[in-house]
Amino acid sequence: MFNFMVYFSVISVYLIHCVPCKYNIKDYDRGGADLSYLGSSVFGKPNEESGNRVKQWNESSEVNPEELGTYAEGDILFPESLSRNGMIAETMRWPSGVVPFEITGSLSSEAKRTIKKSMMVLHNETCIRFRRRKSDDSAWISITNTNTGCWATLGRVGGGQGFNLQEPECLSRIGTTMHELLHVLGFNHEHSRSDRDSYITIHWENVEQGMERHLQKSDKKDFTSFGVSYDYGSVVHYPKMAFSINDLPTITVKKDPKIKIGQRKRFSENDLEKVRQMYNCSKTSIKDNSTEVDIDI
Repeated sequence: MFNFMVYFSVISVYLIHCVPCKYNIKDYDRGGADLSYLGSSVFGKPNEESGNRVKQWNESSEVNPEELGTYAEGDILFPESLSRNGMIAETMRWPSGVVPFEITGSLSSEAKRTIKKSMMVLHNETCIRFRRRKSDDSAWISITNTNTGCWATLGRVGGGQGFNLQEPECLSRIGTTMHELLHVLGFNHEHSRSDRDSYITIHWENVEQGMERHLQKSDKKDFTSFGVSYDYGSVVHYPKMAFSINDLPTITVKKDPKIKIGQRKRFSENDLEKVRQMYNCSKTSIKDNSTEVDIDI
């Protein structure tokens, strides 16, 4: 049962140990979240099996391409080089909200525009700043488009960490790029919040065998949602048909099953508010953070 729980989640930014706020600047600057509960199963290598699964996806699908990977919860992957006795000891926030990046894949012009547009929303609405990697950076995201699906590493882990958007599937909806960027910042999936049972129902009888681990919820004692209410409209909430084996819903909204979940059009306001809370953004820091992302090549 423990192995099921390692697949975690809470994109409501449920990071353990330190909740960044203006009264806790030291912890905020250090960042950090004890993610040892994730266990060894999140370590691995990008694989073409995931890419081939994503290739079968199309716009009419009732799921999103990032759900189709063989990785933890479909799209979370930590490199094997970070494994310490099969456990993740810590994941970090990006100091001062600065996220260096490089592009190592041969992305199309349209793909670059989609990524830049997603980054610019965070640039304009939060204090997150994306910039080109410098030679003395100790951590950065390496943006690729290999045939391995849609995936990212959760939080800042050091060195060049993967951020893959297989073309065209992972870039057909801007929300998939936004979804993966939130993982990079340290957020996981909304439907895994510890309080989710008050808002949604998981229909285990409709979940594909072996995929149950992707829909486990977090432990209340380990996480915080920063006081932000449950968000059906979050760009990191999975849709009703996620991991379904029989074309019946696996996730439904308790108060009204007709409420749409799993949108991939935009960051919700709650998504952005969680970023602001997590990175201790102020109106001043957001105002001063209006420069363009240099992503054109």
